[in-house]
Amino acid sequence: MNNWMTPEEMARKRDFRKKLMYVAIPIIGAVLGSIIGILSQML
Repeated sequence: MNNWMTPEEMARKRDFRKKLMYVAIPIIGAVLGSIIGILSQML
């Protein structure tokens, strides 16, 4: 198995990572926000 990828595959992987980041950031923000909200209510 060779690790060498074609430019098309690299571009596809890069686009996938970019989409993943756009999806992950709001989810992480929502999780952090809910944790902070729960902690502030407990205090």
